[in-house]
Amino acid sequence: MNEERFPAVLSCAARGRILVDNAAGAQLPDSALERIQRYLTYDNAQRGGIFARTEATNELADAAKRECAELIGAPPERVGTGLNSSTLAFAFARLVAGSIRSGDRIVVTAADHEANVAPWMWLRRFGAQVHVVPVDARGDLDEEKYRTLLASEPVLVALPWASNATGTVFDVGALSRAAKTAGATVVVDGVQAFPHFPLEIPRSVDFVFFSAYKCYAPHLAFWYLSDSAFERFVHADDERIPSEARYWTMETGTQAYEALAGWLGTVDYLRDVAPEPRRALAAFARYEAELSAHMRRGFAERAGKVTLYGRPPDRERLPVFAFNVDGVDGEEVAQRLEAAGIEARHGDYYAPRLMQKLAPDRHGRALRISLAHYNTIDDIERCFAVIDGVAG
Repeated sequence: MNEERFPAVLSCAARGRILVDNAAGAQLPDSALERIQRYLTYDNAQRGGIFARTEATNELADAAKRECAELIGAPPERVGTGLNSSTLAFAFARLVAGSIRSGDRIVVTAADHEANVAPWMWLRRFGAQVHVVPVDARGDLDEEKYRTLLASEPVLVALPWASNATGTVFDVGALSRAAKTAGATVVVDGVQAFPHFPLEIPRSVDFVFFSAYKCYAPHLAFWYLSDSAFERFVHADDERIPSEARYWTMETGTQAYEALAGWLGTVDYLRDVAPEPRRALAAFARYEAELSAHMRRGFAERAGKVTLYGRPPDRERLPVFAFNVDGVDGEEVAQRLEAAGIEARHGDYYAPRLMQKLAPDRHGRALRISLAHYNTIDDIERCFAVIDGVAG
């Protein structure tokens, strides 16, 4: 689906290679690459007023925020940009730190990427106590333990929207409402969900971060803050600087304007797919559901030879699959995939608590195949051909 718009995908195909590591980062469409080159070649300037090029960079940055806001259904004044999701989460943690008192409780989950754990663990330096919601053998949250921890009235709760290991989509609406009822500031990792379907941010969520580079854009991230969280946490510390400098507390330093230009090129591509970018994401979701179903059937047929982590194959998931071939070292499988021209991944994907629970006998490590809308059924069959050769 639209693979002809992605030069990297075409280049790899010409060399007999396929790209199935999209949960780590997706490829860029031609329009994004063109926008980056055009900006750096002709329009490169800092933000500012009066002068044409500096004002053009102002408009570029504002347009990038507006497009992200439209994709997530949020007001542009509550959306900002940054280097990556981990950096943004730590930026918000710095703002929260001033409100932490010794003994304050924070709740994180074992289902999360470290980007939604480490920043809140850092708040222990200010006296916070951090509690981890465990997961079961399928990677689902222990909801009874979650309710117990909420009863202790935590000041902050960090939740996953979707797993970058198992493809599980969590009920972030219900989870965040429960946390908000308990009086917590609610943080959500939207990274893995963002590329795969149109998001609706629950009113009970205060802060969400997204990685645009998982969604066919350059290395760039976005954040959203609720009105109440913005008013509570985002403040300039020097009264002599303009009021808009409040954003500096989240958007530290000069932004990567060429990446913002590339993001606008990504949005151009989405609009080529559908007039409204959210409808393009919906179209990708429908196609990726077909890829996921085919992949799940393949793993079901290989039960007893291949261990698929997460929910069973008859349950829907995003097209993200962590697995091991029974009796075969994962590094050997990774080498076989590479020899066959298949770029996947082996490791814990920066979700160490989750992977230690799912694959304790493999030291928390597994292969991962993750698909995007430019992948095909043939790509899947090539992956399974290597898996069968290893397992055979």
